[in-house]
Amino acid sequence: MHNTTPPKRSELPTSAQLKRSTIIAALSALALLTVAILPSEYGVDATGMGRVLGLTEMGEIKTQLAEESAADAAATAAPASTTSTQPVAAVSPELNNRVDEIERKLAEVMLKQQLRERVTATSRRVEAKAVAPAKTVAAVPAVQPVAPTPAIKSDQTTIQLDPGQGVEVKLVMKAGKSAAFRWTANGGTLNFDTHGDGGGRSISYVKGRGVPQDEGQITAAFDGNHGWFWRNRTNSPVTLSLQTRGEYESFKRVK
Repeated sequence: MHNTTPPKRSELPTSAQLKRSTIIAALSALALLTVAILPSEYGVDATGMGRVLGLTEMGEIKTQLAEESAADAAATAAPASTTSTQPVAAVSPELNNRVDEIERKLAEVMLKQQLRERVTATSRRVEAKAVAPAKTVAAVPAVQPVAPTPAIKSDQTTIQLDPGQGVEVKLVMKAGKSAAFRWTANGGTLNFDTHGDGGGRSISYVKGRGVPQDEGQITAAFDGNHGWFWRNRTNSPVTLSLQTRGEYESFKRVK
């Protein structure tokens, strides 16, 4: 064992020095909590330094995302309410062109399928005639039933969102069906989440924050409800206008 020389009494810190060190450590921890942790985690900026350092915005984003995730979960569990549909401006030419293109492609696919079925049926009749007795009978081509064209629905609605208010609109769709859409905040901006749920499954297609408008096509990944959730995170009311057209069974406002 090594002999250790105990420190002299004069080398030990005094009670005043220990208190001062404790106070300095407590003040440093309080400053770190106020300037860094509270702004970056919860968006609480009591000194204003968090916004200067860019930490407050990080905390606000985390808080907003947490609130919107909770709102999405509550909206999925809540019963669907009656659809609120109000007239808005006419569907834009771009949206009509997209939907027309979808309809043309569907018609082409069905026509090709009908032609293949007719060619197959004709070939079978020719083969049967070749092995039949010598009696010649002119065969009349059978008319194949034409597959029904999928029903195309279109809806449009306008909803005013107060600051902090959210709303969800869903389309009831079968797997693989598509619908064109266009929505606009009419000069404002909205946070949104395009998603789907049904049969114990859920999917998130795309999310956005502070977006003035969006348009495109949504294709159902499975049977269920597919649509959007919006929330107004600005300080002023925002008017949301939504237009849809495609292969869906119903259009409903969830909340």
